[in-house]
Amino acid sequence: ELNNVLRQGLRPPQIGSIYNTLGHWTKSQSPATVVLPTGTGKTETMLALLVVAQCQKLLVVVPTDPLRDQTAMKFIRHGVLKEFGVVGPKAGYPVVGLLKHRPKSAAEVDELFRICNVLVTTMNVAGGSPAWVQQRMAELCSHLFIDEAHHIPAPTWEDFRKYFQNKSVVQFTATPFRNDGKHVDGEPVYTYPLLKAQQEDYFRQIMFKPVSEVDERRADAMIAENAVAQLRADLG
Repeated sequence: ELNNVLRQGLRPPQIGSIYNTLGHWTKSQSPATVVLPTGTGKTETMLALLVVAQCQKLLVVVPTDPLRDQTAMKFIRHGVLKEFGVVGPKAGYPVVGLLKHRPKSAAEVDELFRICNVLVTTMNVAGGSPAWVQQRMAELCSHLFIDEAHHIPAPTWEDFRKYFQNKSVVQFTATPFRNDGKHVDGEPVYTYPLLKAQQEDYFRQIMFKPVSEVDERRADAMIAENAVAQLRADLG
């Protein structure tokens, strides 16, 4: 029954990631690494794992503030899982919390973590918190998901992860290599080949539109203005 439900609403790489991760958890508590090319649906894979594994309390760590907010919004509404029938229409929504600032005490961690099913934050906040705060986060969480793991410097990740030694940890990434040149560690439980993703049409052709601005103070504004103009043109 689970297999039929997943297949009617998820893509093959998502299904493979879910089953392989669940299988990994039956035999090991070592960190698992899932390699999914951009566009194949890493966030929905996380959402499906949250539901099928019935994660008691999940901490999701992402590299940037915009990605934190975007990820949290998907968890709040179960992403597209209800729309595609992966989650039943009467299924309750998780209580999702955003951790935007470094807690100053374990009590501050308790106040937020105890009322939420899912916490979403950045490594800058989580990894930059005092050691006793990181330890308290780990004590309260059952699962830890790292999104875009290749963006996180190895020393920062290793220091933070040591508090989650007895927890279920999954690293999601589009590449097995970090930005600092080091290999993304963890046991590689699933890798969806880039060639396969191309063959399955997960990628679409893009149009490159250069923006030239000599004044660095205006560069970001120029990029935004051109992006909005292109969007309006695409919309008709």
